[in-house]
Amino acid sequence: MPFLSDLSALSGINSQQALMLAVFLPFLIPFFYFLYRAPRSRTGPRLRAIPAYDSLKKLMARAAETGQAVHVSVGTAGVSSAQTADTLAGLYTLEFLADRAANSDIPPLVTVTEPTALPAALDQLRRAYERQGYPDEHRVEHARFIAPPVNGSAVPYAAGVMDILNHEPVTANVMLGAFGDEFLLMAEPGAQRGAFQIGGTSNPSVLPFVYLTMTEPILGEEIYASGAYLLERIGHYTSLIAQDIFRVFVVVVVILVVIARTLGFL
Repeated sequence: MPFLSDLSALSGINSQQALMLAVFLPFLIPFFYFLYRAPRSRTGPRLRAIPAYDSLKKLMARAAETGQAVHVSVGTAGVSSAQTADTLAGLYTLEFLADRAANSDIPPLVTVTEPTALPAALDQLRRAYERQGYPDEHRVEHARFIAPPVNGSAVPYAAGVMDILNHEPVTANVMLGAFGDEFLLMAEPGAQRGAFQIGGTSNPSVLPFVYLTMTEPILGEEIYASGAYLLERIGHYTSLIAQDIFRVFVVVVVILVVIARTLGFL
């Protein structure tokens, strides 16, 4: 596409990044429109029920009753890759759980494999304790860097998580973010013990593992709704609305293109 080639030449970004930018910019129009309208709306957004998010809201009460921590994995990607959105979904979930953990004195056990995800996870924990008025209770050991990816494989990280789930008192296992085949390895110990597990990813090849091993699965793009369902911020709500509008627009365009090609106009 000539426009994308010219944009790439002028900005120094590659063609794929230029295409993503060209797709992203129209998304901002409905996002900022509904962000502007939201404070003036008398009725809040109505979200369909997702059982996994309802269970997440009750998870720290379960931890307080058992006196055992909740293991949280934010995925195997960092915050500077093509899968950043998946990692952010995991971090939003961690923020929600950390806020409630700060009040129950049962901190979550967070594990990461990407170096860039570690400071983000620690910051979420630190901010949670500060918001709840217990800044001195925050400990850096609440988030553990297990092992970096080896040749693009997160199997060493999965092995470390398996050891934690097999030998440490954990009442539930939460895995939300970017995962590959290592998801099954990480979910197996909890499934064998009958532990309560909530997890999800956007990777289509991993969704069968999610569905089979999780007590409450979060499938596909549902992970991107974690901020809206758990944190209930206006920006997250308007993002969901903009995504729905953009999705409908893309479907309509696809249908029109198919009709046009069928009739011989293209």
